[in-house]
Amino acid sequence: MSNHTAARQAHPTGWGDPSGEKGTQAVVDRTVEYFSGPARERTKLLPRGFSATVRLDLRRPGRIDHWYLIITERDISISQEGEREADCVISADGEVFDRLVAGADPTAATLRSELVFRGSPSVMIHFQRLLPGPPDARGPKRVHGGGGEGRGR
Repeated sequence: MSNHTAARQAHPTGWGDPSGEKGTQAVVDRTVEYFSGPARERTKLLPRGFSATVRLDLRRPGRIDHWYLIITERDISISQEGEREADCVISADGEVFDRLVAGADPTAATLRSELVFRGSPSVMIHFQRLLPGPPDARGPKRVHGGGGEGRGR
């Protein structure tokens, strides 16, 4: 089973269910969709040997969804299963995350206190490299080694 399929099955409200019946979310959760798919291509922007667990706390109407991203330099897996120790916990309204995965600036969201993180600042910085950046941005740059050459956004 793919990570994307597992994420769909793990979601308590069955997001993406086209039936729109009561108890389901007819609109696909853009954040989960992004980290289950397109973000995986951006792991090549992470420094060699990088690995971390990030917990996303997404506030949605009437609930808070906790998603765990297990990130390596080669892949991302996403799950809601079990409690895990996280290197960084990032909290925001679901709509804020949906804007971030559409290209909004995470630094600006942090400065506006729309996005709050606890834990390792370096993990937060590397996490930002997984986000797509503005739609008019010109291609990501590969970060070589663990240094700071290239921004990756």
